[in-house]
Amino acid sequence: MKKFLSLLLAMVLLATFSMTVFAAGGTGSITINGISSENTYEIYTLLNLESYNKDTGAYSYKIEAGWAAFFATDDAKTYMATDADGYVTWVAALDDDTISTFAKLALAYAKANSIAPVKSSKNAGDFEITGNTGKFSNLELGYYLVDSTMGALCGLTTTNPDASINAKNGAPTVDKQVKEDSTDQWGGSNSADIGQTIYFRVTINVHAGAENYVLHDKMSDGLTFQKVSKVEHVIPGQDTHEMTLDTDYTIKTPGTEAGCDFEVHFTESLCNKLETNDKIIIYYEAMLNRNAIIAGEGNQNEAWLTFGEDHESNHDPVNTFTYGIDIVKTDSQNTLIDGARFRIYDAASGGNEVPVVLMDDGVTYRRARADETGIDIVVKDGKVRVLGFDNGTYYLEETAAPAGYNMLTARQKFIISDSNLDAVFNDGIYSTGSGVHVVNKTGSMLPETGGIGTVLFTVCGGLLVLITGVVLVTKKRMSKIVE
Repeated sequence: MKKFLSLLLAMVLLATFSMTVFAAGGTGSITINGISSENTYEIYTLLNLESYNKDTGAYSYKIEAGWAAFFATDDAKTYMATDADGYVTWVAALDDDTISTFAKLALAYAKANSIAPVKSSKNAGDFEITGNTGKFSNLELGYYLVDSTMGALCGLTTTNPDASINAKNGAPTVDKQVKEDSTDQWGGSNSADIGQTIYFRVTINVHAGAENYVLHDKMSDGLTFQKVSKVEHVIPGQDTHEMTLDTDYTIKTPGTEAGCDFEVHFTESLCNKLETNDKIIIYYEAMLNRNAIIAGEGNQNEAWLTFGEDHESNHDPVNTFTYGIDIVKTDSQNTLIDGARFRIYDAASGGNEVPVVLMDDGVTYRRARADETGIDIVVKDGKVRVLGFDNGTYYLEETAAPAGYNMLTARQKFIISDSNLDAVFNDGIYSTGSGVHVVNKTGSMLPETGGIGTVLFTVCGGLLVLITGVVLVTKKRMSKIVE
């Protein structure tokens, strides 16, 4: 890791036996600048400094008791060599990345083998704090590993007799976003249909010295986690690398200690590669299910990162919204009527059906999943509720009208835009609201054989015949009188 080692590192462990050595003697100190009161700082003695000469850069080291097994490992030998007399020299490249990798290796060994630090800020009198500076004093001269619970290694340094390093207290943060399917844009919220796949991404903003990175994600009851589709490591100004499952990270699903829907655990080898300003981007998917909250506060999904020793980043939530409609069936007087059937489409003619299914209550309908077959929406008591719509424009088609009423000849358009289409009723009369209001008109009764129309024609015809007879008789009588 770059950025967390002091310039002193370039001079560390360059001891040679041809150099003149000077007795070390006395004690020294390590000062840490830029500390945080929330963190714990600890130091481990890796090597004892037998003698040194600061002017010539000559240092003579031997292994501290308790670390012999570590320096005997093949990993440690890659960095340091031990001669027959027990003196240690640095044999690896003198660059920050190499030195920091060794530091992390040593720290991991200390924790795995329960090697106690020689001093800790948790112990009274070990760490003297002045403002944002802390100091470990009365140290035997040696080569020290400095650690903090932030998860960022402070560094390696030699007490000769006094050393000063800068703490790395930067905490990683997370930025969570959800994709809006209508625009393909990422943001803090979206709208969706029940049964629809929702796409999420979380960006971890990294700080050097990353340790124990675990991404946690918790979803509300209306979301069902499906899978992590991709994880990327972004190095600013360089490249983006897709990470490998089981090599760079592992995934843990339900049953997690934090009660999450899933966790992404990043491996130590991956964390060792991370630098300040790097980013890790996790892409994953969930389905909006039948338990989704309709409108209101939406269906929340939040992510956060744990790191270091029990540190936790910010929690970043996003919301997925879905909406419902009231279909209202009335006559021309706004009186509720029963018996109509409907289907919903995405176009004024043709297009695709928006399938729905009946919910367990036997009254309410919801958007169907891809594996479900749509049915007619049947209106009972003049109204029906349908849930789980994304924002958009829809069309209602009447497939059967109430008995005695004329069926609609064209689909009726309605638009959902960030809110429900709710209806209000007053004593069975549609009153106000923006529900999808469908009006049916009744037709009039036409004449038929044997009905009142025929009787009227018959009576009128008989009267005309009778009147005509009376007129003829009257005319004949009048003609006789004239003669």
